[in-house]
Amino acid sequence: MIMDSAKKEVKYTEIEKYSCLEFLRKNSVELYLNYCGKETCPPSHTYGPASRQEYLLHYVIDGEGTFIANDTTYHLKKHDAFLIFPEEITTYTADSSYPWTYVWIAFDGIKAWECLEQAGFSKAKRIGHFHRETKLIHCIETILASHELTYYNELIRESQLFSFLAILIQEYQESTANPEENLVLPQQSYVDYAITFIENNYQKEITVQDICSHVGITRGYLTHIFQQSLHTSPYEYLLGIRINKASSLLKTTSLPINQISLMVGYHDALAFSKIFKQKTGISPRAFRSSSNTLVLSDKKNL
Repeated sequence: MIMDSAKKEVKYTEIEKYSCLEFLRKNSVELYLNYCGKETCPPSHTYGPASRQEYLLHYVIDGEGTFIANDTTYHLKKHDAFLIFPEEITTYTADSSYPWTYVWIAFDGIKAWECLEQAGFSKAKRIGHFHRETKLIHCIETILASHELTYYNELIRESQLFSFLAILIQEYQESTANPEENLVLPQQSYVDYAITFIENNYQKEITVQDICSHVGITRGYLTHIFQQSLHTSPYEYLLGIRINKASSLLKTTSLPINQISLMVGYHDALAFSKIFKQKTGISPRAFRSSSNTLVLSDKKNL
């Protein structure tokens, strides 16, 4: 879900041993960047107990520390990655003798969990081990260097989020003992087929039943496999695509709102405006007129 991030100004902090870009506008429903950073922690530095609204992944570049989630303590070192789930209370602490240096990246969206699963993470498996350190650091540093709020930099930041996740996925799948685990399941083929149909037809007045008829399965089964694969319903996915496309058109064109409404499958502009506000917390007109500003800071978060 896209929320009104215009209420917070984008903040970029760069001081000795710490840099962070945060409060980025959520301009997609599929996969979007919230914030990222890099820090060399002082001995025994602790963050938490705290919770987040998005997925947050840390990757340890050097040193050691501990991560506590669900009453389980993990002892981590160089090349380890640890995952924090949305709304989960966690604490992590740098070692007192050999404190860690790490990068972090926070993201969310319909495809976020699918990417994490493909990289080997699960509710039971919170820790990953990845050795492509140089490439992962490069992604984070490129995002941080692209902190100015231009459309060009927005595309750079988005591409580096995709690259970061792709690097994790590739390394995990190449190291998987049983390659058959990475084969596409028949039900995933149905999901992919449905997604393709949605992306090619969202601008029409299609319904979930139209999707089922095209794929050739029942509504109940389609809902089941969407929940398993994407953790959302076919209706919410269709709605998300429409809101995402509408958001892009509102920001990149001067087309009238009623025309944008038609272009994303709504023949009733009032109904479109109502559902847009329900999903984003802001009206189409207000979304179009809102703008991000960048705050440069010399003070880090806790």
